[in-house]
Amino acid sequence: MRGAFAALRDGFSLPARPPWSYGVLCGTAVALPLGLGALAGAPHVGAIVALGAYYTAFGDTYGQPYGERAKTLFRAVPLVMLGFWVGAVLALSPWVAVAGIGLVAAMGAQWKVIGTPPVLAAISGFYAGLPPGFGPALQMGLGGVLFCALALALWPFRRLHPLRRALSEAAAAMAAMLDGLAVPEEEWTELREEGSRALEAATTAIAAFNSSEESDRSPDRYADTLARIFHESVALRSLRAQTIEAGVQQQGLDEAVGKLSTALRESAEQESVVAVPGALAAVADFAERVTALRGQASPVQMALLGQVRRCMDRIAVAVRSVALRSSEGVRVPARLPQLTWRTPSFEGGVAHAARVGIAVAVSMALLVNVHDHFGRWMVFTVLIGLRPTYGDTFDRVVLRVAGTIVGSTAAAFLLAAVPGRGTLVAVVWIFATLGFALREVSYAYWSTFATPLALMLMDFSIQLNWNAAGARVALTVAGGVLAVLAARLLWPRGEAGKVCDLVVDLLREHARMVRTLVDRDLDSLPDRTEVAGQAAEKLSESLDTLEKEPGGQAPEELRQAVTDARRLRDDTILLAAVMRGAPEGTDATVAILDAVADRMEAVAEAVSQDKAPPEADELDAGLADMASRVDTLVEEAEGGQTTSVRRELRHAVAAHPALRTLTADALRLTDDVTR
Repeated sequence: MRGAFAALRDGFSLPARPPWSYGVLCGTAVALPLGLGALAGAPHVGAIVALGAYYTAFGDTYGQPYGERAKTLFRAVPLVMLGFWVGAVLALSPWVAVAGIGLVAAMGAQWKVIGTPPVLAAISGFYAGLPPGFGPALQMGLGGVLFCALALALWPFRRLHPLRRALSEAAAAMAAMLDGLAVPEEEWTELREEGSRALEAATTAIAAFNSSEESDRSPDRYADTLARIFHESVALRSLRAQTIEAGVQQQGLDEAVGKLSTALRESAEQESVVAVPGALAAVADFAERVTALRGQASPVQMALLGQVRRCMDRIAVAVRSVALRSSEGVRVPARLPQLTWRTPSFEGGVAHAARVGIAVAVSMALLVNVHDHFGRWMVFTVLIGLRPTYGDTFDRVVLRVAGTIVGSTAAAFLLAAVPGRGTLVAVVWIFATLGFALREVSYAYWSTFATPLALMLMDFSIQLNWNAAGARVALTVAGGVLAVLAARLLWPRGEAGKVCDLVVDLLREHARMVRTLVDRDLDSLPDRTEVAGQAAEKLSESLDTLEKEPGGQAPEELRQAVTDARRLRDDTILLAAVMRGAPEGTDATVAILDAVADRMEAVAEAVSQDKAPPEADELDAGLADMASRVDTLVEEAEGGQTTSVRRELRHAVAAHPALRTLTADALRLTDDVTR
């Protein structure tokens, strides 16, 4: 019961502002044919056309680039038509339909290119009671075409809107990271993860606009510049903490960082370079203050300040580049979407697809002798409520049942107070507008408005009275119970077998990342860091899934391993910033980095073969040698030794803390995954 209350509390929250304009578009596409059909004296035709628009909108993805949306929608319309026709044909033999629609449901769960809307259309065709002709299917396709026309009408004017928004949000996330250099570790971790997600979203948006023939890659360069700010911000946070520990005065640092973040945010939001000169002046002022400290600060302090200044300079140049690119605007050549067929990609595992197919077939078999149009609500609930994990299925069913009760009751009240087709069309428009707008931020609100919306479209000629509403609620509850039982009984545990392979990938990708420092291939480090981060994210998602399985519990050691992996990436980024400013041959870190990478690769091999991990004594010895070397350099520099010693000191003072934490984090990571 506590889980149900938690699902309701979280489900009915609004974490973001709903896209109301998109809701109005969807509401208009659904209600318009319904109203025209009623005025023309053909309400059933209007209802089928409206249902086609509803199913097509169901498969749409708001915020996706227009070209990608066009390809998705153009595929969805014929699939929805085909699904409705198949359902009508299968209705001639109900027991054949049980197996046929179960198979269609399994295919929709397995292949994203099919998805859920065609399966919903097939179920609707089965329960519609119409002859198996092409007329109703074509009418449903007409509704899909109507939605496509409305959804893509602004393509010539807004085709770059998703891309610009993704880049702007990524720039804002980088500015937030600069503002958060001094926040506690927990808040910084959240800012860093948000920044990483924003950069990934921007990269995904850019990929949808690029083609191999294009020579202008300004969006790619924009994203690369933002990635540079991300990496330098990570390094600057660590260096800033080191300077505080060393007792270094930092007059002007936080002020310069604040002006840089303001300039970055304003340039992305307002496409202006007004704030950039002030930010560059603040960075120059900080550099002058660092120069003025020579002779007053110790060599150790000056070495740290030199690294901080180098990070600030790179961030300042990157902010200026972002501002210039924002003021010039994003340029992407216009091109029509290429409607090429891609190899179907798997949305879930085979077990989940089989689970969906069996559960849908069972729900239809339970009502096959009744063949009442109300029966579809039980089948719909099973199809939509059944998720790849038991925990997600339970939460989805709770929200759908609650939404059905609230939405059906509200619709019944409205139609009882003001009966008539005009009221019904108005209620459909309101519910469609609210439902599709809120779907982007809350499944609970979507269920509240979408469920009565769908039943009003499918049963347009039947008044939504209290008996009808009660029957639908009861069948929804029954479908929810069946979905939960299917998730609980049919192959409910399968994630534990994937965790080992994901741990191995995590270790190997982080070892490859460290190797980029050994090879001084610093230009490829952002890509290697991103790949390593994706490996950690996959493991984290797998642990989340594991906890949603019956009796599942993610090992706390692996949760800590994900955290240590993130720290290891930060340590690597800091070392890269230090090594970038060091001449070849001045760093004494390569041997230890090699040992760290070797250690992770050896542990990955041991985990994959279920063997005991090797000892790590050689790492501790290597780190001790490095520590003594740095201490010697400090003593020699403090004693006024040669310039070459001072040059090595500048590198070693900044590198040693990061190397120490990198080694410690790597050892903790390998220890976590072998407990």
